[in-house]
Amino acid sequence: MKNDTQSFDPVGPAGPPPPAGPPPRALLDDVWPWLALLGVLAIAALLVWLFVFRHHRHSHQTVPSVVGLQQGIAIKRLTNAGYSVKAIVGPAKRPRGTVASQIPGGGSQLPHGATVTLHVSNGQAVTVPTTTTTTTATTTTRATTTAAAPAAAVPAVTGQDMASGAGQVEAAGFIAETDPVQGGGTPGTIVQESPAAGTQAKAGDTVTLGVAAPANPPSVQVPDVTGQTAAQARSTLLKTKLTVRTTYAQGKAGVVLRESPTGSAPAYTQVTISVGK
Repeated sequence: MKNDTQSFDPVGPAGPPPPAGPPPRALLDDVWPWLALLGVLAIAALLVWLFVFRHHRHSHQTVPSVVGLQQGIAIKRLTNAGYSVKAIVGPAKRPRGTVASQIPGGGSQLPHGATVTLHVSNGQAVTVPTTTTTTTATTTTRATTTAAAPAAAVPAVTGQDMASGAGQVEAAGFIAETDPVQGGGTPGTIVQESPAAGTQAKAGDTVTLGVAAPANPPSVQVPDVTGQTAAQARSTLLKTKLTVRTTYAQGKAGVVLRESPTGSAPAYTQVTISVGK
């Protein structure tokens, strides 16, 4: 009998898979735009970070400490550092014309061009009235003593810019009144002062400063200073190239109640402010 036979190939262990071929072209075409976009975004983020960091670093700087310095020296130091300065004169435990405090304090970080406020002593110490009380069975008597206003020499400010000269007058403890004067002198500079420089006057007295004004000055907008303190209002108006006269009326003490004129006016026009007393 004939046997049917079949032959089989031997089966061995499976070998490693064949290496993968290159990715399909369509897949590469889809990935490259996203990779390019991510690269652009990363570069943009880096540029923004550098700009913000550099801007922050250069726009902020350390405020110099000027407490204890004379007003003129303190203002010069701050303006040289790139700051605007507002000086407020009042009682303090410092010699007259000396910076008693500053806001913000020395060492603070403040943007270039920001304002530093100085509190300048007028030579009058901050005092609490002394009260003597005598008590009997039926009556109580209270007596209060008040120190007289000290005298000081009127500073020499002729030839200076009206805002700077008026600031020195007020730092000495006086009230600066500025009057426009026609007939010579650089516009905006002080050409007269009364009482004369060196004259002894009481703290709180008015010193009148004549300011050179041109024949045909341009118009300026009169700022609204109502609600400000008298010293702040005078400083604001002088910086706007307007002269100032101060009067008094019943109202909140030391605060500007009204002003005249308002709106627009020729530069160096005298603005009258009415201050509460």
